[in-house]
Amino acid sequence: MEVKQISLTIPKSLLEASESYYKEFGYRNIQEFILDIMRRQVMLENIERYKAIEERMKKGIKVKKFNQKDAVKYIKNL
Repeated sequence: MEVKQISLTIPKSLLEASESYYKEFGYRNIQEFILDIMRRQVMLENIERYKAIEERMKKGIKVKKFNQKDAVKYIKNL
């Protein structure tokens, strides 16, 4: 896995609150905590997006008809 370093500027009060939180919940450091938050957010948004797609499909709204191979390709490109 390739790793990319970024710089993040946040208010001091948020950093202080985050430091006590990550220590309390067993994160090794603030970076691990931020990565976990980012992963969770991406996963939650993907789940919500897939649920919305499923609801549209059930209702027949903006439904595209695919074979299995094309359906997998379409979903991966969302």
